[in-house]
Amino acid sequence: MRDLSSQFSTKASSPIENLSIFAGRRGWQVGLMVPLFVLALTLFWVGSGWYAVVVQGKMSLSVDFKVFWAAGHLAHLGDPLAAFDIDRLSEVHEASKEDDWMPWSYPPSFLVALMPLGALSFSPAWAMFTVISLVAMLLAIRPFACGIVPVWLAFAFAPAMLPNFYMGQTTALWAAGLLGALAALKHERFVLAGFFIGLLTLKPQLGLLIPLALIASGSWRTIMSATVTTLVISLLSTLVVGVDYWSEMRHMMGVHFEEIQGSIHLNTLMLSPYSLIAGIGLPEPVALATQWILTGLSGIAVFVAWRSPKVDFDLRAAVLILGISLSTPYFWFYEAGLLAIATLFLLRAGVLTKTPLRLALAAAMWIGIGPATHLVLFKMTDTLSLRLVFAPILILACAVCLQALISKLRKPADTYLIDEVLQ
Repeated sequence: MRDLSSQFSTKASSPIENLSIFAGRRGWQVGLMVPLFVLALTLFWVGSGWYAVVVQGKMSLSVDFKVFWAAGHLAHLGDPLAAFDIDRLSEVHEASKEDDWMPWSYPPSFLVALMPLGALSFSPAWAMFTVISLVAMLLAIRPFACGIVPVWLAFAFAPAMLPNFYMGQTTALWAAGLLGALAALKHERFVLAGFFIGLLTLKPQLGLLIPLALIASGSWRTIMSATVTTLVISLLSTLVVGVDYWSEMRHMMGVHFEEIQGSIHLNTLMLSPYSLIAGIGLPEPVALATQWILTGLSGIAVFVAWRSPKVDFDLRAAVLILGISLSTPYFWFYEAGLLAIATLFLLRAGVLTKTPLRLALAAAMWIGIGPATHLVLFKMTDTLSLRLVFAPILILACAVCLQALISKLRKPADTYLIDEVLQ
């Protein structure tokens, strides 16, 4: 098995040295005030939503969590297959459909996990889901903060994650699971890493490149653990929801993909290259073919980064996360928060701490599309396209990361040392 602690140049500084620029007065100001602001906005959003539900006598609000809650409620009532019926979902959550077509197409393990929340009314279920997401991010970021509190809080509650918290989406939970897997790999706790990766099947479309990273690094115990975890949770959840669930899910995924294909050129909330290319006027088949080419190139970069002993662990993690952001055609605006996680690893690797321009890029990745999302969600503008806001940030981040990867690969084979072990 290859050494996942990896190695880096003798001239390179350690992660704690690279992050120490945030340990000063300005770092404390940013690392406390901004996370507190993000936390306050999140709690205000959920609290005001709770108030609106109570005062207006609604069943739920028109946020994405309505579908999770409605599906969990139907499963709690003993009718899990009804989650695939759009009309039944709408009857439960009673939120306005507007232009919004939101089906249920998740694996059975996620539906079973939602059943306890489905036993509650919408508002407390949403509040509990939000708290779980916030706590998960706090726990997941801590091992990578090098004991620097401003870094810990700033990336646990990054502004880029606000769209996810607003919509009650699963990106924060998925990111926390990925961070848990990376921390376990860093500690050489390979079975635990596989357990976390098995849980990431919650969003299988985001995990396309993870097997490549594991194969490249020779993490066979992790692969076995992830496979067993996936099979076990799938089997146990199938015993709860029934075998027919899988055929219904496959059918709904097909319907959902056709819906996405038919409207991709107009979907300004989808941030993938597929959406961007279709949005600028190229035919949908060309956009999709280009997307798969980029997916292949991302896979090559991930494989090379995780294969070479010259590439340190933090840069490997950044390449993986940016590759994930670039590789899937199904990448929504609330998943843009993954760039904030990539920022942390690029900072730890010293890639974004060398010049003011790179620090500015780090700030852009950390803030993400949070401010722009406010303009869209609160209908302050009808012309702003989130994919046009996000694309330059992603392109610059990938270019800087690729340059750092090539620089590492060009270094002589005898000029790198053992990387630090996470405490």
